[in-house]
Amino acid sequence: MPFSSPAAPTGAGLDPAAAPPPLAPPVPLDWVAELWVDPAWYAEQDADEPCPSPGLPVIVPLTVRSVLIGRTSVSRSIHPEVECGADTGVGRRQAQLSTDGSRWWIEDLQSSNGTYVGPASGPLPTVPLVPGQRRELAEDDRIYVGAWTRIVVRRATDEERAEP
Repeated sequence: MPFSSPAAPTGAGLDPAAAPPPLAPPVPLDWVAELWVDPAWYAEQDADEPCPSPGLPVIVPLTVRSVLIGRTSVSRSIHPEVECGADTGVGRRQAQLSTDGSRWWIEDLQSSNGTYVGPASGPLPTVPLVPGQRRELAEDDRIYVGAWTRIVVRRATDEERAEP
């Protein structure tokens, strides 16, 4: 019996199911992180470097469901979405933010100086998160890391959604 091979596919006869899936649409900009210099947090820390002058916050769009907080290290290929490079008290891989789209959780990634969470209306937190355990953020919670960094996760304003 002679051996027969199937005909080679041509461009017109390709199976559309074999084509790569279309790119996923971008995640809508519903959330941002505000990075603040917090003099009150700095006053409670044992930092060697001077506290920078507080000013307006840095606004970081949160466009993915899992976000690294830390400092960039090119040699280690660490590129956090929430970059806290000016504050050397923040670890390279300090903490992870994650969301289901409507709620946010924070998890300390075994940082040296700890990750702290406290409400805006209360005193500064004094007990760090337990590394590896996620904690759901309440609407008025503030995240404290490093020598002076305070992070607020909140819904984006209409103006922030409109920015490219």
